[in-house]
Amino acid sequence: MKIGLLLCLSFISAFFPTRIYQHPQKEKEWHKSREGDGITVYTRSQEGTPFKEIKAIVTIEGSLNAIVGALTDYDNYKNWVYSTSKSKLVKKINEKEFLAYHYIDAPWPVNDRDVVMHIALSQDPKTHKTIVHSTSQHNYLKTVENVVRVKNNVAIWELQPVAKNKIECTYYLKSDPGGSVPAWILNMFITEGPYESIKKLKNIEVQKHSSFKHPDIKEKF
Repeated sequence: MKIGLLLCLSFISAFFPTRIYQHPQKEKEWHKSREGDGITVYTRSQEGTPFKEIKAIVTIEGSLNAIVGALTDYDNYKNWVYSTSKSKLVKKINEKEFLAYHYIDAPWPVNDRDVVMHIALSQDPKTHKTIVHSTSQHNYLKTVENVVRVKNNVAIWELQPVAKNKIECTYYLKSDPGGSVPAWILNMFITEGPYESIKKLKNIEVQKHSSFKHPDIKEKF
């Protein structure tokens, strides 16, 4: 049985307001849960929720702009993000701020989920480290009948250039899919969604966006 609810929310981005991800003062230890194809996925328990937090690390060959292009091509998420059957850009607020919608297919008898995400881009001018920060905005669009609107979701991409066309990517996800899905079931399969999605991002999507140039994202090398 494969559960794709919590797993795909990583890419669709709340526990926090829209700002750079804040680690708790007393961090719990990360545990390696899956490794392969240059991707390592870790999990750890969260305070105040039974759902596990996710961290994934991968080095992607490609430009920083190509990765940003793939991560901000919201209409295309349905083609590579785990269990996402519908996705679209809802609003472009400016060059660094967006609202996007994603629809997540769930296996019977679980209700499908959808989520509206607020996404913000930022880049450190010295290190060129780029962050894509997403938080759920559940009241922005009207809810759909028989579909559970995800209210608590925070996803962070940290993109650090380490050489020309080589970017170290760290991904964090904190999420609660809502509804009545038992946490122990989702936690059993929690690494599958990020792993499969990142594999497609790394091997297919970044190359497809190799010509993308963001007006405010500068390459380091």
